[in-house]
Amino acid sequence: MRILRSRLSLASVVLLPSQVRLHVAVLLFALLTVSAKITAQTVTDLVTFDNTNFLGNPATTPTQARDGNLYGTIYGSGYPGSVFEFSTAGASKVIYALSDPLGYNPAASLTMGTDGNFYGATQNGGSSNWGVLFRVTPGGTYTVLHNFTGGTDGGGPEAAPIQAADGNIYGVTFGGCCVASTVYKYTLRSAVFSTIYTYDNAHGMWATSLMQGSDANLYATAEEGGINDNGTIIKLNTSGKLLSYYAFPGAKYGSIPLRSLVEAPDGNYYGTTEMGGAGPGYGTIFRMTPTGGVRVIYTFCKQLGLCADGFEPSSLALASDGNLYGTTAGGGANSFGTLFRITTSGTFTSLYSFGAAVGETPTGLMQDTNGLLYGSAVYGSTYGYGAIYSLDMGLGPFVTFVRPTGRVGQTAQILGQGLTGTTSVTFNGVPATSFTVVSDTYMTAVVPSGAVTGPVVVTTPTGALTSNVSFRISK
Repeated sequence: MRILRSRLSLASVVLLPSQVRLHVAVLLFALLTVSAKITAQTVTDLVTFDNTNFLGNPATTPTQARDGNLYGTIYGSGYPGSVFEFSTAGASKVIYALSDPLGYNPAASLTMGTDGNFYGATQNGGSSNWGVLFRVTPGGTYTVLHNFTGGTDGGGPEAAPIQAADGNIYGVTFGGCCVASTVYKYTLRSAVFSTIYTYDNAHGMWATSLMQGSDANLYATAEEGGINDNGTIIKLNTSGKLLSYYAFPGAKYGSIPLRSLVEAPDGNYYGTTEMGGAGPGYGTIFRMTPTGGVRVIYTFCKQLGLCADGFEPSSLALASDGNLYGTTAGGGANSFGTLFRITTSGTFTSLYSFGAAVGETPTGLMQDTNGLLYGSAVYGSTYGYGAIYSLDMGLGPFVTFVRPTGRVGQTAQILGQGLTGTTSVTFNGVPATSFTVVSDTYMTAVVPSGAVTGPVVVTTPTGALTSNVSFRISK
């Protein structure tokens, strides 16, 4: 509609020849300026899949590990799926090929724990065919931690488990016919699995994501249920007590929140809905305040047939420039999905339209400590079985944490690039008196006395690297 209004406005104004030349020059300059802004990034296929050797149709967001490589899961196209590793140079290999009865079809991304291992879940397989919670080492040693039964423990998990500040693993199960969604806890030290919350339709059904906020509470989304049957967000403590919930109204206010929330430096939470919004209802981006107030800050595809910005958005990634980045499953110039950036105030920029050459149907993004963002495209690319791609926005390297919270005297685990030869580590300006460089991409530092919540700066031979998020000092 904005384009149509511009055309009507120009057509309704009568201009003299000299004014026409002036307005054309201004218009051309504006178009060139917009083009420069839109093309100021590079999208590159890093790994292309041909559906051999258990590699094809990646559908999850990669995870950075201590060794500097990225790890992910393959859902499986004609086979049970796999866990794979790839380098930022493009080399890839399968580290574990899944097989029943140890679980198959991993719909969830991996989470790296403080032990250096990865935690994930499969949607199917296991002793009851309701999926499993698993741990896999970077070397490929695979262990089933829990077989979901479809009973009080739920089943069919589609969301990545998380490691919370208490060191334990938490996650949600999707459920299914006659099986309620659940929130679960796996206590690593004692290897005990427990269900801490069971959904009812009033508070949501078909749970799709879980994250922990800086307030130490858990935030989960469910794609349906709630008073309006358009999906919900629930807030729990780690004991499973329901603290609050939000039911999506639907229509222009959004519905079907499939993806995880992300907490921004402003203290608010941001997320997406697959449907709803002004116009045809092809998805929204919303902001949720710490007190639970939700407001739509962007609507996709406001006019049917004009979906240049895309439709059906995925989860958001907070980048080191303070902006949020994401993808859409469809729409764009080639109808295969888009990449976009949005500020926390709601300023939206379309960055890239996917096509068969680079990939089709992109999923969520993550930012590596080299500054680039990485994601997967489920289909397309050279062989038609998807790809891993990178998005270069010109952002520099930084450091981040395996877990961004800890007490004074505890050890913080730091990921980065070029860490060899590090001379100092500061926690919001307070020097760490003890730190150890384990490798060029991984180090540890003891949280010093007097440290308060804030950025961590690591001084390397090539310069200072600042953390992309604050390290929270807990009591």
